[in-house]
Amino acid sequence: MCRNLLRRAGVALASLCAGACSLVVDFTECVEDKHCADAGLVCLAGSCAERPSDITVDADITEDTTWSTGTTYHLEGVIYVHPGVTLTVEPGVEVIGASDSALVVAAGGRLESRGTRERPVVFTSGQALGTRAPGDWGGLSLLGDAPVNADAPLLEGLDDPEFARYGGDDAASSCGVLQYTRIEFAGRALTKDKELNGLTLAGCGAGTIVDHVQVHAGLDDGLELFGGTVDLRHVVITNAGDDGLDWQLGWTGTGQFIAIAQGPEGDNGIEADNSEDDHAAAPRSAPTLYNVTILGLGSASERGVLLRHGTAGELANFLISGHGQEAVDIRDAATVNAIEDGALRLRASLFYAVGQGGEHYFPTLDDEAELDPGDGRDDDGGFDEDAFFRDEAVGNTFGSDPELAGGSDVRAPRWLPGSSERVTEAAINPPPNFDEGASYVGAFAPGDGEPWTVGWTDYAER
Repeated sequence: MCRNLLRRAGVALASLCAGACSLVVDFTECVEDKHCADAGLVCLAGSCAERPSDITVDADITEDTTWSTGTTYHLEGVIYVHPGVTLTVEPGVEVIGASDSALVVAAGGRLESRGTRERPVVFTSGQALGTRAPGDWGGLSLLGDAPVNADAPLLEGLDDPEFARYGGDDAASSCGVLQYTRIEFAGRALTKDKELNGLTLAGCGAGTIVDHVQVHAGLDDGLELFGGTVDLRHVVITNAGDDGLDWQLGWTGTGQFIAIAQGPEGDNGIEADNSEDDHAAAPRSAPTLYNVTILGLGSASERGVLLRHGTAGELANFLISGHGQEAVDIRDAATVNAIEDGALRLRASLFYAVGQGGEHYFPTLDDEAELDPGDGRDDDGGFDEDAFFRDEAVGNTFGSDPELAGGSDVRAPRWLPGSSERVTEAAINPPPNFDEGASYVGAFAPGDGEPWTVGWTDYAER
């Protein structure tokens, strides 16, 4: 029940409802929350009031806005953060997505989602606990003005061309900040056959901060990047319905400490493309990734890494384990050319328990001979992945057990390798501008310490 306060000078009553009843001190006018701070109140509709516990968001964000600790925000419909506008989300805020909802930050807008280890920001399903499922809502998309290799692209799945545009020439631009932020049960198709992902970064520049972010139980890809120069640090992708990490259209950022645990419906831990329409399009996808863990459940559909459509990149200190199909597959002549030119490398990595009998790490030439190159499953001109990745000069290690503690259970991955010697012997030192002390394979230092996932991640089934 709404409570009322008497004016100091009389008996006028006031109340305000914004998703929940609130206490209003209507004799105190305000413009910003700071005008009410001394009374422990916030500014709502020009008056100081108690903060509502629940707020429905059903209109675009057209002016700088803060979603405050202590309040739950309910998204209804596709909500756009307009160009030039910043949405700030405080620690501990929970954002609940209805089935028709998504949060899209248009190019030129910013999202500042700064949680903490103890109080992460959580974007999640509007369904009741125990009934949540992948695709319950549309997910989170950040669009920016950094370079991509497509002409004026629109983000698929969105029907508003004014706000679905991304890409430009500002490589240093920022889509905002995602820190200690979790995105769950997303990826709903808002238009037919065009699902959004759990998290989409489209044309986001190097000024964007993505650090300590989890994407869990998405219907489509966990995290997809469309071009841009954004860097990734401490990213967890679990139980994605399709690929864990997916990039295309010229992503040239960096990543370190990326952990991917595939679910039973998963496809590729990483699916990497340059451009499907023009394999040589510039800028070419060429991220630099170090310290990546990719864990499978042994499902026949699971593959560690698929490299195709002309992607380049420097990939090192990977730990790939538990995939039922194969560790790495190379496709397309342009991708083979990138390997032969030294523009694409996957080296200093450890492969364990992959494929038939736990030792079928790569598609063999006999496997590929049985495939029709025209059906898109394989077209690498007879490139021998097994011979290439086993070359001593590449420095990969095979069949050495990292002694992962429960790492194959996507509902409770403990991540840490038990064998310090095996994961450090296989690795190289990361380059400058990375954590150069991470001279081990995978996203987690070996030993008995706590992984960096503790306290803010969650692996709920429903």
